[in-house]
Amino acid sequence: MQQGLTWFNELVQDIRTKNLIGFDRVPSAEKLFLYLHTTWLKDYRLKATTLFDILERKEYSCVSATVLYNLLCDEVGLSTEAFETPTHVYTIFTNVTQQVMVENTTSMGFNIMKNLQRYSQYLLQYYPQNEALKIGLDRLYAYENANGRRINNTELLGLICYNLAIFNAEAKDFKKAYDYVKLAQLLNSDSRSNRKSEISLYYRWCGELFNTKQFYDAFEVAADAYYRYPDNNDFKKNCQGAFINALRQLWLNKDWEKTETVILEMNDLDIISERESAVMQDLLGDWIDFLSLQQRMKALERANKLLKKY
Repeated sequence: MQQGLTWFNELVQDIRTKNLIGFDRVPSAEKLFLYLHTTWLKDYRLKATTLFDILERKEYSCVSATVLYNLLCDEVGLSTEAFETPTHVYTIFTNVTQQVMVENTTSMGFNIMKNLQRYSQYLLQYYPQNEALKIGLDRLYAYENANGRRINNTELLGLICYNLAIFNAEAKDFKKAYDYVKLAQLLNSDSRSNRKSEISLYYRWCGELFNTKQFYDAFEVAADAYYRYPDNNDFKKNCQGAFINALRQLWLNKDWEKTETVILEMNDLDIISERESAVMQDLLGDWIDFLSLQQRMKALERANKLLKKY
């Protein structure tokens, strides 16, 4: 952290020493943009998603370059936001008299609105060929713009976490990938560029947990997936299957607290069918007998309330 802050503060000082920021905001923003592309943004790399990739190797992606540019702009009084699309992210300025959008992965990217046809050609690299042909090679920018949204710089930071989730999922470290997704959702709850990878991770991580018989954790992931995507019938079925298996496993482990948690969460999801209800009622009956023998009166009272409810 200290290394990163020292580097960032030195960057800000260098920008001020060079008098890059003047009275006219748009020319100042362009000077700062070109300064970065002639000093620190040297080599585009898809996985160079953090500021340390820039600091240590001068490698960048659209996310890390946009984060750095936006942070520096804000530091010198040029207020920014970002524009997130299904495949990309841009800088947009919020306190200038004209609409200015910046593509940070190329030195020709300042104020890309000036030449949209040329820029649509540049966007080809981010699309599979068959998908690009469907959209139209000269209409990629229009497609991006129609399917994107403005995000603030906190939401922009969430894209770093989403990217790290993708890279860890590719390495089959689903636990770490899922942790990054949960953090990303706190920062950017409606990411346009990460829905496919997020849904894929829910499938893969839940499946991994189920296959290794970690049913409580599988239920938590499946429930989170269904909360996020309530129209996905697979996630609903995964929830129901993990719920039954988790209840049975928790009974064998005599873990009442987690059993109660699972039942209450399933109730909130409101997807308990007759099958899940029958299993739950049988196990609640067993829990009532067990808690009574253990003289755990508060837990027994809660178990009785749950049984009466169902």
